[in-house]
Amino acid sequence: MSGPFSRYRLAIIVALLLLAGIFVNAGLYYRQGSQDIRHGIVEQGLPLTGDTIFSEIDKSILRPLSVAALMANDTFLQDWLKDGERDPERVARYLAAINGRYGITGSFLVSENSRRYYYAGGVLKTVSPADREDVWYFHSRQIKEAYDITLDEDMTNGGKTTLFINHRMLDGKGKLLGVIGVGLPQLELSAQLAAHEQRFQRRIYFIDRSGRIVLDSSGTTPRRLAEQPGLANLASAILAGGTEPKKLEYSRDGNRYLLTSRLLPELGWHLLVEQNETLALQPLHAALQVNLAINTTILLLVLIAVLATLQHYQRRMRQLATTDPLTGCLNRLAFLDLLPGWLRACERTGAEPQLLMIDIDHFKQVNDKHGHQIGDQVLREIADLLRSQLRGSDLLIRWGGEEFVVLVGSHGEDDALAERLRTAVARHVVSASGKRLTVTVSLGLCQWLPPETLEAAVARADLALYAAKQGGRNRVCHAAPYQPIDEPIA
Repeated sequence: MSGPFSRYRLAIIVALLLLAGIFVNAGLYYRQGSQDIRHGIVEQGLPLTGDTIFSEIDKSILRPLSVAALMANDTFLQDWLKDGERDPERVARYLAAINGRYGITGSFLVSENSRRYYYAGGVLKTVSPADREDVWYFHSRQIKEAYDITLDEDMTNGGKTTLFINHRMLDGKGKLLGVIGVGLPQLELSAQLAAHEQRFQRRIYFIDRSGRIVLDSSGTTPRRLAEQPGLANLASAILAGGTEPKKLEYSRDGNRYLLTSRLLPELGWHLLVEQNETLALQPLHAALQVNLAINTTILLLVLIAVLATLQHYQRRMRQLATTDPLTGCLNRLAFLDLLPGWLRACERTGAEPQLLMIDIDHFKQVNDKHGHQIGDQVLREIADLLRSQLRGSDLLIRWGGEEFVVLVGSHGEDDALAERLRTAVARHVVSASGKRLTVTVSLGLCQWLPPETLEAAVARADLALYAAKQGGRNRVCHAAPYQPIDEPIA
């Protein structure tokens, strides 16, 4: 890592590690949470819903089935059929009494001998193999089971789709006397399922042995399970033998569904309860997003605070490494670091590098007479004064002790800047501890042109400064011109 980010390498690495930790932790949290939700749905939610529905089915369907079985074994009806079905009003009153006692709306009896269809209102019709509406009867008289369940239109109740329990009626010798049973309006059963679906937030429906959806909350006509999106591959597994509940899953329209199936032997139906797992995981998704947002925000705030602190201390460290702590001037290390760039800037602008060596006159006497604390104040104020007279492109360096070096790009001003600096210092009054002090400076000035080295230029400026000291101080002296040393002729 290089460039401006190299200074923050450690902070960025730590932040990335923390961010990775946040996402890994969030992923583990989501994985565990989704597993818990899935386990709760499959092992508890769906089975408990199935148990509840089974108990409700016991009231809605199994009890009417018991009523149909009771009617099929009623000796009164058997004797009435054997005696030639005299006085049909008696059977009509019987069926009406059954309806009233058990809250059933569609009890009926079809005689095998006369093929008459009896209901609470009397005789509805005579069934015939040629009538498509009567196919159910001729199917029921052929089955080996005691009863079957069909969906058909109830002509005694305005043609409403009704769930009929058709129970075979046999005499003591096993001879078929007829088919008797009850009808349950499909809409009432579907409404019960819809209420349970609303309560449990799960889909509930029943399929028969052939794989038809015979009852669900929609109240529509039967549909085959294999034709339903996502369920085609599960139909055979659901209808496979065994009474143990089955736990299955499938996908539809981008959602994942968990499903349990259990056989109801009395009806020959399978009860299916399913739940949209994708929808159930949405609260977990939302919690995960909020958790990630909060943790990421906290991390960003901490990172900003850390970077700000690092930047502050790095700036402070750079300042301490490159700046004289007493005067705020550049130190020699910073000067050497900035010098190549400064020389290139002079070359671009056509300025001639000019070096000034500045020394405070009689500074040792200031320290001896007034103390080092006042001496330090003098150094600070002189440095501030020099800085105020320079341009932004000029360099002010504390060279050591009471000596300063100034590098300026000259455009023909010669010693104008040096005189301005000398005059400004001479006029300045230092006020310290109730005392007013004035000091002066001596300056050595030289023009620095390649190929002269920095050391050579400093040495010439130092000689000029020495000349200013010897000449009475508080003055500017020019260094002798640079004289390159000729290389020996081979």
